[in-house]
Amino acid sequence: MSLHAPHRRGRWLFGSAALAATLVAGLAVQPSPATAQDANAHLRFWERALQKEVDADSAARMSEAMSTYTGRVGTSGAMRRAQYSMDKLADWGLHPRLESYGVHASVPRDISVTMTGPEQRELEVKEPPFPWHGGFDDVVVGYNAYSPPGNVTADVVYVNYGLPDDYAELAKMGVDARGKIVLARYGQSFRGVKSKVAEEHGAAALILYSDPADDGFAKGAVYPDGPWRNADSIQRGSVQYIFQHPGDPLTPGEPSTPDTPRIDPSEADNVTSVPTTPISYGQAQHLLAALQGPPAPEGWQGGLDLDYRVGPGPTRVDLDLDIDYQQIPVNDVIVEIPGSKHPEQKVVLGAHFDSWAYGTKDDVAGWSTLMETARALAELRDRGWQPERTIVLAGWDGEEYGLLGSTEWVEQHRADLLKNALVYLNMDGAGGGENFSAGSVPALDHVLTDIAKDIPDPEHGTLYRNWQQSSGEQKPVPERLGSGSDYTAFLDHLGIASAEFGTSTPGGEYHSAYDDLHLMRNSLDPGYRYHEVAAAYAGTFALRLAGSDTAPLVYSDYAAAVAGHLRDLDAKQADHQVVDLAPAYLAARQWEEAAKRLETRRHADADAVNDALIAQERALTHREGLPGRDWYKHMVYAPGLYTGYAVQPLPAIDDAITDRDTATAEKYRDLLIDSLHKAAEAARGA
Repeated sequence: MSLHAPHRRGRWLFGSAALAATLVAGLAVQPSPATAQDANAHLRFWERALQKEVDADSAARMSEAMSTYTGRVGTSGAMRRAQYSMDKLADWGLHPRLESYGVHASVPRDISVTMTGPEQRELEVKEPPFPWHGGFDDVVVGYNAYSPPGNVTADVVYVNYGLPDDYAELAKMGVDARGKIVLARYGQSFRGVKSKVAEEHGAAALILYSDPADDGFAKGAVYPDGPWRNADSIQRGSVQYIFQHPGDPLTPGEPSTPDTPRIDPSEADNVTSVPTTPISYGQAQHLLAALQGPPAPEGWQGGLDLDYRVGPGPTRVDLDLDIDYQQIPVNDVIVEIPGSKHPEQKVVLGAHFDSWAYGTKDDVAGWSTLMETARALAELRDRGWQPERTIVLAGWDGEEYGLLGSTEWVEQHRADLLKNALVYLNMDGAGGGENFSAGSVPALDHVLTDIAKDIPDPEHGTLYRNWQQSSGEQKPVPERLGSGSDYTAFLDHLGIASAEFGTSTPGGEYHSAYDDLHLMRNSLDPGYRYHEVAAAYAGTFALRLAGSDTAPLVYSDYAAAVAGHLRDLDAKQADHQVVDLAPAYLAARQWEEAAKRLETRRHADADAVNDALIAQERALTHREGLPGRDWYKHMVYAPGLYTGYAVQPLPAIDDAITDRDTATAEKYRDLLIDSLHKAAEAARGA
């Protein structure tokens, strides 16, 4: 029985039983489209039908069914979610399959953090349960995936966010982190970057904590009374170097199937050598309160009621991380709805279903929303709808450890995806709150915006108005994609046009035991209204991209964006020119002109236009890849080596300008020019 706030199906979306009856009656009499105008009307008819079909109560039931137990990759809980999803999809008349991999990953056996100076204190490494938490013994202790094991005893140094500028500031104060256990707060970059920087500065180990200034009581009411992190809450997470490459550390670039050779673990280049583990701010307070040494700079002061100092000492810690490494199972749930006209072309939508603990927001929300989209699509298919292109719906396992399931699947299906995948839409956090946001390559900006204008929103009228308010922009534009979620292999490795969207409510539950049903029902999405909104958005995207005669991608916008990124790099080298970017500007303008000409003749030869759209994104990749991390093939977008999740446009050239490395800058400028020329040729060839 559903325990969330009562909600009448579809009521706020359409508000009229008469309209609902009209829709249902119309389904039986829709004629086959005869013209492009008819085809567009036909497509919009089915989009409205899908928006009516998705249902908050249905999404809530799936969220509740998958949130009462934990779902960490490699455990019975993750397999239970996969099997539940397979059973539901089959019940709806779809034909799901499991695609499985064996991945090298860390498994914690015992984690202990003991303060040994100036007092003895065993720190807590797991949250206490609340009465509504079932199966709490299965909640993993606070730990960081892909940390090495280790037993380290050393003085503590507080390093603020643990990024390069912070260590530079320490050096000015005469504080050396070598051989110390560094204490860093979460925020400003991906946690794996913090491990990398600690490694570069000779730290013996790293302890991470969430400061209340960033996501705790300084922001508002804490769990269970509100959405912000309480003093016991621990942020788990992976410290795999996903900016090097995600996926199985032992099969870089290849799927982790039984017949794939593995490299030796000592050769893996996307794992840290620094033992790393998280604690809560309630426990970190003991360490910080005892630190002496220089006062922390003003910007390093957090939200705890104490004077932050950097050390070293007299705070001393014994860190004992008993972590095993095993080959664990990773199981993806895949279902296809075959296309009628171009079954080989694929529109892929995905969300991960694994979680650190209960994971009701991250990412049961995204997966139950995508499951609700699947249910609605199955219902439409039973009424006579069929997409022109094949729609692939994917439930990814192992995202939390390092994008495991999506990366291995993309690497396994590389040849087919390179030839046939039109787009990928990611749904990490879709349905997890009320504020809409989106990210994409520039070619998808228009369609993401147009769909947002079509989706009703219970608080704002349309999802686009929601986006305006959430972003503070009158004309919001999707953010650009770096890494940190399952679009990474699609975009950065293969060059498949990608997008993501989410709905969120500000909070601090991230990766804790308290990301649960209580939080969702009371603080994030009471009534599951935005699960319904997100399912409507995802379903409309699937219908439009799989049903449009010519796909609604705009590559002239992409070329203009590249020119903008080049201008930013020229501004960066204004005082010292490292590389002449004029030839790249010219290539971007030529691509923009060719793409515009293609866009004026979209209906002349739809098949040729669609082939050209697919080819343009592929052209932006190079076999050689980025310097020092050749898994990343995209010349325009990638995560930065120190930004973590955040995108770094034109990354190879940008880094070379920073390093004043003219040879590398010129090499990657020329590779970029080659990509831009190929994209222009693809546009002209349609």
